[in-house]
Amino acid sequence: MSRVKGERVSIGIDLGTRSALCSFVDGAGAVVPVTNRWGTLSTPSVVGWDGEWRVGEDAVRLALRGSEAVWWDVKRRVGTPFQAVVKGRRRSAEELLVPLIAALREDAEVRLGTFVSSCVLAVPACFSLTQREAMVRAARAAGLHEARVVAEPTAAALSFGGEGRFLVLDFGAGTVDLSVVESGDGVWQVLESVGSDGIGGYDFDLALADWLRERLLLEPLPPSDPRWRTLVMEAERVKIALSECLSFEWIPPPLGERPLPALTVQREDMERLMRFPIRRLVHIVRRLWERHDPARLLLAGGSSRIPLLREILEQEVAAPERFGLCGEDAVVCGAALYAHSGGERLLLDALSGDLTAVWEGVPTRVIPSDSTLPVRAVVPLRAVRSGRARLELIQSPNELREGGVRLASLELGVRSGEELRLTCEISASGCLEAELRRDTGERVEIPLFPKGNGSPRDVAAESARRMQELKLALAAVETALSEQQQDRLHALMRRIEGMPFDAETMALMEGLVKDLENAVS
Repeated sequence: MSRVKGERVSIGIDLGTRSALCSFVDGAGAVVPVTNRWGTLSTPSVVGWDGEWRVGEDAVRLALRGSEAVWWDVKRRVGTPFQAVVKGRRRSAEELLVPLIAALREDAEVRLGTFVSSCVLAVPACFSLTQREAMVRAARAAGLHEARVVAEPTAAALSFGGEGRFLVLDFGAGTVDLSVVESGDGVWQVLESVGSDGIGGYDFDLALADWLRERLLLEPLPPSDPRWRTLVMEAERVKIALSECLSFEWIPPPLGERPLPALTVQREDMERLMRFPIRRLVHIVRRLWERHDPARLLLAGGSSRIPLLREILEQEVAAPERFGLCGEDAVVCGAALYAHSGGERLLLDALSGDLTAVWEGVPTRVIPSDSTLPVRAVVPLRAVRSGRARLELIQSPNELREGGVRLASLELGVRSGEELRLTCEISASGCLEAELRRDTGERVEIPLFPKGNGSPRDVAAESARRMQELKLALAAVETALSEQQQDRLHALMRRIEGMPFDAETMALMEGLVKDLENAVS
């Protein structure tokens, strides 16, 4: 046992697109990886349902048996309108992550011999403010009530431990992030950070799997087909092998009734599929390098092993260095060190993309990109006419992320000439809180979109649907209540109707329904 029983411990989690890792710092200050319930260090980031939640290896087996109630690539869906149907109920990507994070927590508790309720969760630097907030909510729902987030390339820089200015390229399975970090005297400051969840090693796996399928003369396979899942896993194996050799003799697994011939796959075959996105990525790396003049270029993440990436970087930017430890472990080690450090390491992250308020159609920059976190800003607003006015909060795109992210939308009645104040505060972990103050002193909270990238119409429709479900559930029990209790219940329903529900509010409302059902049963 590496910790004293009863001692408070905080764990570091790298919740990757393809796999998740967990670590902690022992009494001697060393980072210790957590072995999962299957006896390995890496837990597949896969979630399934077969009457109960299945995660990791169990979810992979469920998928290979042909179940369609299995979800891969969940982290990239956080902040999108994606929803899975489980037991007739729609679940967001945030909700699907809860059982996976809970499993990581439980494995850490077994290893440590004590309860764990605190963590630092590494997230992509490209994640928007609402996506970061969603990850924090998922961690808290999984029992990690003291949850903070750190950008993945920043965590990798922490594990590096050196002083100076360096550019970190974290190229994982589902995202790519670039951060310019300067460190010295125990302070790590992010000068600029950009990223995208539109490119990753998993995309190369899919492209290579499709290329292998064509070479085998197989018909296109739907994503839910177990044969396609098998082919994608094989493609990843071929990609890893070709990162170490120029050709690979691949023996296909059974994918149908007819036997399949062995294929010799050349590295150049694979590189043709990935050359264009890698070229685009290197172009952004070069621009950051020229803008900040760092001393070192550090690579982290499994996809940073791709020889073509290292070759083009060395030709056009600088000779890249890998971390002293395995590149795939750099992020989780940094997260564990940050979780353990207390006041020893001061981490100053930066905002990726401007935070802009659009008031009555006119944009105003509230907080500029690359502002050091935490940060708070107050912006005066003025109503030009009486009636309904709309306020929207938008996080602008960066050099890798195309399109801005709509964070919130609020419509309210105003009078001509009314003065309002918009206050936006972003925490050190990148979580946003926003409010309006009228000239009367009245405070108006601005609810963030639960889905992050959803539109006001999507959020309103989802809230209306969930409200209707609550009304139907309450209709069955309200007749057993007294008249006074019914009046209070109806007043509550009228007050919350039309509000966008986040996961926590919805859980409270559903708990109320269950309590009422139990009380009258």
